[in-house]
Amino acid sequence: MAEGHIKEIEVYSEKYDIHGIVRDYGIVTKLFFTYKGIEKVMSIHRNILKNEKYEDIGRNLIDSYVTNLANYGENRKTKLYYWYIEEKEKNGKVFYYGHGIVTGHKRLADSMRIHTSAVKNMHIDMENNELILTTENSEYHCPLDYCRFEKQDQYPNIITDYKNIKENHKDMIEYPSIEPGKVLVVLANFCEYYFHSLFYIPKNSETGKRVNFTGLPHIGTIQDSYLINTEDYKIDLRYFPHYQNIEFYSEDTYGCPWFIENIGDEVIFVKTSMGTIKLRPGDRKEVIKENAEGEEPILPSGDLYPAGVIE
Repeated sequence: MAEGHIKEIEVYSEKYDIHGIVRDYGIVTKLFFTYKGIEKVMSIHRNILKNEKYEDIGRNLIDSYVTNLANYGENRKTKLYYWYIEEKEKNGKVFYYGHGIVTGHKRLADSMRIHTSAVKNMHIDMENNELILTTENSEYHCPLDYCRFEKQDQYPNIITDYKNIKENHKDMIEYPSIEPGKVLVVLANFCEYYFHSLFYIPKNSETGKRVNFTGLPHIGTIQDSYLINTEDYKIDLRYFPHYQNIEFYSEDTYGCPWFIENIGDEVIFVKTSMGTIKLRPGDRKEVIKENAEGEEPILPSGDLYPAGVIE
C-alpha cells in the first residue's frame, strides 16, 4: 500500500503515560507502542457498528497489556526453539544463519518463525544445555533439546561435537501428560500459534497409549485459526490465535473433561465456552467456570500474525 493511503491515529494511555500509533492499512490495522524499551505490534479490529474508535481501542489495549500481559521478569533471554543452523555461500564467502521460533526479542513478537542475520560466533553452553548464537545485534539461546535434528543433519559440521549432542538430545522434548479419560492441551509462547501438544488416553484403553493427534493452522484472508484433531476425530478443538491469547470457537472433547497448560514463560489467556482462563507460566487448569476470570479482561482480538504491508 502506498504511504499516502496509510491512516495514522495517535493514541495515549494516561494511566501508564505511553504513546502509541494505530496504522490503518485498509486490509489490516496495527497498534504500535513501546514498553520498557521493547516495541509491541498488535493487529486490532474495530467494530464499526458499535461506533468503536481507534483512539479508545488503542488506549484500552495498551492499558490491558501492561496490566495483564506484560512480562515483568528481568534479564529475559532471547531464545530460538525448533532451531537449526544453515550454511550459505555468497560471493565466495560462507555465512551461517539461525532458523527457529523466537521468544524474548526486543522487536519481534514471541512465537514468530524467523531467520537471524549472519552469525558472528557460536558456542555450546553445556551447563545450560543450549547453543548460543551471536549476530551483529542479538544473542540467541537455543535449547539443545529443541534442535530440529532432521534439518541440522544437512549441516552437521557447523556445530562442534554435533554427533554427541544429537545422541544426547534428540527426541528429549518433554510432553506433559494427564491421567486416562482426560484431555490436556499444552500451550507455549515458543510454539507457532501457541500450540505445543495434546495428550489423551481413552479411559478404557486396552493399550494405555496416547492417541496420535494433528495440529495445523488454517490460513484465512483476515483471521487465521488453528485446528487440533486426534486420529480418530473424537477430539476436535479449534481456536483463533491472537496476541498472547487464544479464542476457542469449537470444543469437542468426546465428553471428557479437558485441561489447558502453559509451559512457556509468558502469560496466555484462553477464551472458552466456560469463560476466559488466565494461565501464568507453569499453570494447568481445567476448563470449568470456576477457573474463569471474574472480570472479562480486554485482550487483543486481531490476527496473531497480521499480514505484512509495505510502508
